[in-house]
Formats: sequence, C-alpha cells, structure tokens
Amino acid sequence: MKKAILAMAAISLVVAACGGSGDDEAATETTAAATTTIPATTEAMETTDASEAESFIPSGDPEVDAVATAFMVAFDSTTDYETKLPYVEDLTGLEETVVRYMDQGEMMGGVTVAIKDVAIDGESAEVLYDLMFNNRPTYPDQSGTAILTADGWKVPRTAFCSMMASARVPCPRG
Repeated sequence: MKKAILAMAAISLVVAACGGSGDDEAATETTAAATTTIPATTEAMETTDASEAESFIPSGDPEVDAVATAFMVAFDSTTDYETKLPYVEDLTGLEETVVRYMDQGEMMGGVTVAIKDVAIDGESAEVLYDLMFNNRPTYPDQSGTAILTADGWKVPRTAFCSMMASARVPCPRG
C-alpha cells in the first residue's frame, strides 16, 4: 500500500511534464495546419466505469495515425525499450529509464495515453490526449508535441525525458 501511494504521488507529477513543450516560440502559420479529431469507440471496456477511456480508432490519415501511435507507444508503461525505439527521438542510453518507468506503471495499474486530437503543421504536430492510470483518464486534456524525422513521427527526447522525470525515473544526463 505504501509503495502504491508513493508511486501514485510520483506518477501524478507527470502532469507537469505533459502540459506543453516548454518553449514559448510563436506558432507557425496555421493556414496549412491539418487538424484531425480521433474518434473513440463506444465499446465497453473491462469494467463498466463510465469514466474509463475509449479505444483509439485510426483516423484514416496515415500521418495523424503515425503521430498517435508514436505517443501511445512512447508513454505506454507496458512497452519495453526495443518497442519504444522507433517512436522516441534518440533513446540512446535510456534502457534503465524505460525499465524503471515500466515498474512505476505496473504499480499504477498501467500508464497510457488516450489520443483525442492531432494537429499537424509541417514537421511538427500538436497532440491532445488524456493521461490514463489503470485505463482511467487521470489527467485529461494534456498536450504534447511530436516531430517528423527522416524515420517518421517521433516524440522528442526532451518531452519523453520530462515525462520520465515526472514519474521519478529521470533520464541520465549525457
């Protein structure tokens, strides 16, 4: 019980890292931005709690779906280092961080994100999501950024490490 309370306190700090990209740059021209709202299913989940998240349904736009996938895999506490590797910008040296995040997530019944909206503007995307603990939206309407790299859409290392630090499993300096 004490571990669960400590883990909840540590994970609850995740919201600080999820609230934005941390930079105050002016937004680029938005006339070319594409916004897609990701629909959710109405199928029942394992329990009947109405506050539980609904499942992701692909939007039909491969770019939007790639951004959503990057976020869902990067911040899913059940995905290991090798699984996260294609979805996070430069995970080099973060193997232990990922293992510790998996442990923290297990104590919380799992940490995931439920994608609500993706707005792509050139080589960056803004993502609106709910941060989920044990399949329940614990911190709704969080925002984050994904970037387009030569290898596809990824969560920036800085955003990934901010989330990890909030979960009390910081990335090593280097």
